[in-house]
Amino acid sequence: MKKFFKFAFIPLILIILFVVYFYFFRTVGKNTIPVITYHSIQDSNEDGNEYIIKTESFEEMVKGLKENNFTFLSLSDVEDIVYNGKELPEKSVLITLDDGYKDNYTDVYPIIKKYDAHASIFLIGSKLDSEGFLSSSDVIEMAESGFIDFGSHSYNLHDLFEDGPNKGKTWLSAKLEGESDEHYFNKIKDDLIWNNNFIYERSSVFPTAIAYPGAMVNDIIIKASKEAGLKIGFVGANKTASKIADLDPYEIKRFNIRQSTNIKRMVRFLSN
Repeated sequence: MKKFFKFAFIPLILIILFVVYFYFFRTVGKNTIPVITYHSIQDSNEDGNEYIIKTESFEEMVKGLKENNFTFLSLSDVEDIVYNGKELPEKSVLITLDDGYKDNYTDVYPIIKKYDAHASIFLIGSKLDSEGFLSSSDVIEMAESGFIDFGSHSYNLHDLFEDGPNKGKTWLSAKLEGESDEHYFNKIKDDLIWNNNFIYERSSVFPTAIAYPGAMVNDIIIKASKEAGLKIGFVGANKTASKIADLDPYEIKRFNIRQSTNIKRMVRFLSN
């Protein structure tokens, strides 16, 4: 009986050690590009959306990264690291926000300036200047400040199919019924070129990065992104960061930040 308990105790110890390592010692690892993703930053969240983060939580993250001497990357920094061999700082992070909500200007922008940080916003062009989203003047001001840069989140292919065989997929990631590959490719390419020009007109910088809506991507999307002049692409909801040594420039991994994210633990985890 004692022998039985002895051997039964070993798996328990191993489980405890794994949990301790996973939550208190594990990091993204050396020579990786840590990228974190937000969406909306505001204190009102009546529907309990896990991707709407309170302002104080966002500030806690930026402050924690700043106090731990992180370098805040821009999209052009990542492009230089990927293509031009620019050295990756030992402790670095790219803060991204998807969609371009109005609170990115009212809540995020002041915090980024306060801590002399940097963030990148992926814009849905068709949503700009509409209720709840950034205005053109917001984009112009933030771009001129140098604290914020902008990437593409498609012009009008972000929404989801509500029914049919593609239910739950984005308009970017799935073809219409009966649509040819050629038409699908040209539709994506035209949308991305339009959004690039749309962003350029407001930021004075031609975007070279895309965050795929819903983190859904395929070979046709990547080909269209390349031909539209985009150099790097981001996916999401990953458990690991992309290693520079075997990185795919069009599928750079990101971590989604949720309401349940432990900020102090995340800051430690991002230390590469």
